[in-house]
Amino acid sequence: MASPKNDLDELADMISAAIEKARQLKMHTSAYILSMALAEVSKAAKAAPNRPNGGKTS
Repeated sequence: MASPKNDLDELADMISAAIEKARQLKMHTSAYILSMALAEVSKAAKAAPNRPNGGKTS
């Protein structure tokens, strides 16, 4: 089972690739919006423990 941090890191990689493609296509507004999403995902990834279920205990 993937950890939340790994999932967020994968999402960050996907967003980074989308930002690069938006820049290549000269879609500046899209690149800006994706950059804001990347900032939020990166922040969440740093805060997420590297355990399943976000570190919740049962």
